[in-house]
Amino acid sequence: MSGDHSSVRTYWKICVILCLMTLVEYLIFKVPSLRANAMFMIPVLSILSIVKFVLVLGWYMHLKYDNKILTQIFAGSLALAVMVFVILKLALHP
Repeated sequence: MSGDHSSVRTYWKICVILCLMTLVEYLIFKVPSLRANAMFMIPVLSILSIVKFVLVLGWYMHLKYDNKILTQIFAGSLALAVMVFVILKLALHP
């Protein structure tokens, strides 16, 4: 592995960010006016999920410090998953 690992303080910061993002996701489901607005809810939850995915992979799974090919594999997999989701959404709900 290359590079120094993050400090404990960095891990705590990321933990707080992930907790706050989870709280936002929870509130989106609990607040009726937000839950009823799918045009708002779906993109916001999708973006939050992708950001959480990147944070967990990058720091907690130490991908940030591993070989760059692994980052490219995960990024490609995420892009493929998003494309499949969008294609299925468009195909099933024209």
